[in-house]
Parts: sequence; structure tokens; C-alpha cells
Amino acid sequence: MRMKSTMFALLTSFCFSLLLAPICLAGEETALPTSSKVTIGGNAPLEAEVELKIGDMAPEFSLPNLNTDKMESLKDYFGKPIVLFFIQSACYSCLQEAKAMKALKEQYPDIEVVAVGVDLLGKPMLISWAAHNNLNYPVLLDPIFSVPEKYGFSYTPSSVIIDKDGKVAFIHSGFKPQDVTHFEDKIKELLGKK
Repeated sequence: MRMKSTMFALLTSFCFSLLLAPICLAGEETALPTSSKVTIGGNAPLEAEVELKIGDMAPEFSLPNLNTDKMESLKDYFGKPIVLFFIQSACYSCLQEAKAMKALKEQYPDIEVVAVGVDLLGKPMLISWAAHNNLNYPVLLDPIFSVPEKYGFSYTPSSVIIDKDGKVAFIHSGFKPQDVTHFEDKIKELLGKK
């Protein structure tokens, strides 16, 4: 009986996640969605009140690690370039970016990759999603969208690359497969490889 109720809860969470995360279409050049807006407590997307700029110190935060439940801070990753990106499991473009970042992490082991999952229904959906995609980097949990707001983002996927000293070096909104070259160019620059 416990197994049936657990499966029902997971299925219900997945269905609600799909309902709460409308997907925007990429435009006429492709039928694939490129981002989805996250809404909390109403029908309007969150409006960014922060305008983060290249060279700004990356806003600090602490969130629980999806796998360990241990609180982790951005500063725990300082010392290497960091790719920080915001995702939700029902967003197709987020999945594309997550897979692209997995490949970049494998290609450039001298970087840190950190995903922040903003699924409104939280941990159960993200655990399944992260395990299914065999991610090779930490996923932190932020179901109330607090950290993306600090970075000025109002939707997923969205990303920043932070240099080894904690300064913002690259800001990117949305994701298409060809965008990975922009990430790679900035990573090479920060690692001193051309």
C-alpha cells in the first residue's frame, strides 16, 4: 500500500509540475521550447528587480544539496570558474542545458557546475529527474525561486558563469543547443585556454 501511495504522490507531483510550468515556444525557426516562465502565487511571472552586471560580485546564497540535504553556499565553489544555472524538471530547454553542462563538466574538469532546481513541488520531482539524467554535478533545491531573483532572473533556464574570485563573467537567459559555444568560449577564457 505504501508503494502505491508513493507512486501516486510522484505522479501527482509530476502532473502539477507540468501544469505550473508553462512552456514558451522558441519561435518560428524551431518548434522546441526554449524557456518557461515560473509563476508563484499568481498568474504573472516574477519581475526581476535586480540588474546583475558583468564584474559584479555574484550574490551569495545557501541551499540544500538535493542528494545530501547538506546546506551548500556559493562560496563553497570559489577557486574555480563556476557555471551556475537555474532549472526546473518540466522545462525541455532546462533539460537541454543540463545535458550540455554535463558534457562541459566532462570536457573541462577544472570548472564547477552547479544547478539550482526551482521546481515548485520540490525535491521528489527533481531527485527523479537528476537521477534519470545521470548528472555529474550538484543540484541545489530552491522551490521558492529565491536565488534566481537575487540574480535578476524571472524564468528558467537562465545561467551565469562566475570567475574563480566570485565575480560574474557571463550572463545568459534561455537555452538553445547552439548556445553551448558561448559557454565554452567563456570557460576557455577563464581557464586561460584559447
